Amino acid sequence: MEFNEGLNVIIGANNSGKTGLIHAIRLLSSPSDININDFNKNNLINYKEKYIDEAPSIRIEYDIQHEIFEGDTTDESILKLLPFLGMEKMAESRISTEKDTKYNIFATIQATFCLDSKFTEEYKKEVQDISNFDDYFLMLNRYINDHYLWIYTNGKTETNIDSKLAKKIFDIQYINAERTGTDVAIEIKKDISSLLKDSEKKREYDALISELNDNLKKLLEPSITKMSNLFNYEKNEIGLEKGNISITSQINSKLSAEDSYITEVKDTKFNYNLPLVYNGLGYNNLVNIYMSIKLSDVKKGKDFKILCLEEPEAHLHPAMQYKLFKFISNLNKSNKLNQQVFVTTHSSNITAVSGLDSMYIIQYDRQGEVSDCFQQSLKHQLTDKDDSTFKSDAKNHLNKFLDVTRSDMLFADKIILVEGIAEKILLPIFMEKLGYPYEDDHISIVEIGGKHFEYFIEVFNGNPVKKKILCITDNDFKWFNDDGENCLFKEYLEYEAPHLKKLISRYKFNEFKIVTQIKGGSTFEDELFIENFKNEDIVSSLFGLPLSDTMKEFCKNNGFSINDWIKNKELIDGRSIKLISKYLDCYKKKIELDPENQEFYEKLIFSKLFLHYASNKKGDVALSLITDKIFFDDKDISKLIVPGYIMEGLEWLNQ
Repeated sequence: MEFNEGLNVIIGANNSGKTGLIHAIRLLSSPSDININDFNKNNLINYKEKYIDEAPSIRIEYDIQHEIFEGDTTDESILKLLPFLGMEKMAESRISTEKDTKYNIFATIQATFCLDSKFTEEYKKEVQDISNFDDYFLMLNRYINDHYLWIYTNGKTETNIDSKLAKKIFDIQYINAERTGTDVAIEIKKDISSLLKDSEKKREYDALISELNDNLKKLLEPSITKMSNLFNYEKNEIGLEKGNISITSQINSKLSAEDSYITEVKDTKFNYNLPLVYNGLGYNNLVNIYMSIKLSDVKKGKDFKILCLEEPEAHLHPAMQYKLFKFISNLNKSNKLNQQVFVTTHSSNITAVSGLDSMYIIQYDRQGEVSDCFQQSLKHQLTDKDDSTFKSDAKNHLNKFLDVTRSDMLFADKIILVEGIAEKILLPIFMEKLGYPYEDDHISIVEIGGKHFEYFIEVFNGNPVKKKILCITDNDFKWFNDDGENCLFKEYLEYEAPHLKKLISRYKFNEFKIVTQIKGGSTFEDELFIENFKNEDIVSSLFGLPLSDTMKEFCKNNGFSINDWIKNKELIDGRSIKLISKYLDCYKKKIELDPENQEFYEKLIFSKLFLHYASNKKGDVALSLITDKIFFDDKDISKLIVPGYIMEGLEWLNQ
């Protein structure tokens, strides 16, 4: 993985490897924090094929890139990185300008946790007598505890390098998801300790302690004199004199500057103080992270600081998550972060503000023959590799519109992209009716607010992190052209919407599917009406949702008989008579031209009337369909027939 110099946000499902990645980074400064459970058990279980002649090992390569200027005498990075430098690249990376000469220096730390070679033969002999995985696991655990060690090289030679040289390159700080108020105090103590390393400050501190001792001696003089006299008169009564020792009394303050500083919570209304541990975990978390970033006294070229944050959203209100990461993101953009930050998160509030260039997706694929981990940088994913601008256009769009709600797709295993709110509301009900596990499969339903599916699909087009993407779109077929010409059912069957053609020709990967109306509808609403037309109770209730009271009454008296509507159209509400007359005239023309499909055209006319009345109330209609009991049976399952095109898409998604 290639990371950014500043902010790196790692996202993925639970158990996808995010914590493992943070652990691998931390091992550079804390290599002792490792045990048998850090080994890949998918490999260990096949020990007979893999580890008969050679014990398993863990190898991590850390590739470091750093800019250094020839005229900068304060940059000490070359001293820290010297044992690990790839010197052959130095000349290639030399860039000279009129002002200075710059080098991009490259260093590789290859850290291998392996069996001490002195015990290789012993291991090989013992493993021959092992007959099952459990026994092998116990044996390996013993070897790891007793005979494993870390070996450091520069990746080019086999010469071992002192582990201290590797561990002192980075100052790595880790803040896990479990936090208390004591973590805040730790950060402050670190800053005070750093301050007292200055020789002048240290002398001032020693003088202060000496003065304190003198003042305490004056204050406690009676007690000190009493104790001194007591031991002077002992006269070997308890045997001290024979031991050639005597007891003296003096004042020696053990005052710790770090422990003297306390952080408390001050109530801004009544002005009282409370210990920080009495404060809410959310605010303590916020203070802790803020101090970890702002208290870092990082000197360029001398200090290389890494901050690892696991799930910083823990205990934080969503609005506070957003504000915190807007602050961090702004520091990153202005190059004031002063450290490399690695964040693992499940929060769409954080991803919505972190920026696409900072994000990395991790996935642990358990479906293949061999389980494996995949990852992708969104910065790399959304960079055009040819003369096209597909990916850069997508990136520009997503930077504007990938909000908190839409960011949820980055965490899902499967994604459904829909045009509008109605499909988003009703899809969970349809999935429940079809018996598909909506929550168990970690499906994200994303309303994109239009037909710009390509911008969202590009995130996973050619991405090694595989996610199934189902697009549910409208074909927008015009049954009644603007010039008054009628379109027939045959033309509907042959029609392919332009945006559909574009998406199908562009996206050929197996994890992508797009579906649209097939029964005569142009949108989700009229297709839903057509599919449910034969169920009179349901279609009557559905049709009545967006209607006025007078139109509901007319519909109740005339049902869904075109002939009755034609015969009684003078009773129609005056506000609707013109529109309905137009639709009835279109019906007459269609059955004249295509009498074989008369029954279909009857459904079509009513579906178009429903669509017209619902056009400005689609969200309200959808909400009624999931809350009104008339649309559910006694087992709370929706009575609605799922439109065929949606059923087709969901069946594919469930495979």
